[in-house]
Amino acid sequence: MIGVILAGGLSSRMGEDKALLEIGGITLLERTRQVLLEAGAERVVVSGARHGGIADRWTAKGPVGGIASVAGELDDSELLVVPVDMPRLSVALLAPLCDERRMHATRWAGHPLPMRLTLDAATRAVLADMVELEGKACSVSALQGRVGVATLSLDGADTRALVNCNTPDDWHEANA
Repeated sequence: MIGVILAGGLSSRMGEDKALLEIGGITLLERTRQVLLEAGAERVVVSGARHGGIADRWTAKGPVGGIASVAGELDDSELLVVPVDMPRLSVALLAPLCDERRMHATRWAGHPLPMRLTLDAATRAVLADMVELEGKACSVSALQGRVGVATLSLDGADTRALVNCNTPDDWHEANA
């Protein structure tokens, strides 16, 4: 399992780089890396033009562009894909995604990310096609629909761990 942190966005609504926001003296990027390793990732890669990251080849394609860029640098494997802006992300939230492998992708109901994704020739072909598409046709949900997705019920899950922080208000609320 390879952990993939999506950290290539512009953070324009936040007004500063979300990956560098701190919780208890640790950046969201480093905190997310730690959670992925604790969840069983053998290694973690970062999508985005930052030190040690894999630059997005398709900068206007959002998370799918980041996933496609990372896929071009990795061998076939299982990926655990998470956005950098989930300050409450936990091992308990990720474990069921890692365990469910009936389909190429696994996600929580109503939440395209985080997800487990099988990176193989079929997924690579879908990603290559999707980065050429416009608008909502190039979304994580569309990717999941094309490769096949198992959706887990949120019953018993701590849905607070699924909160994304895109604005200063989101950040304040998530950390209150």
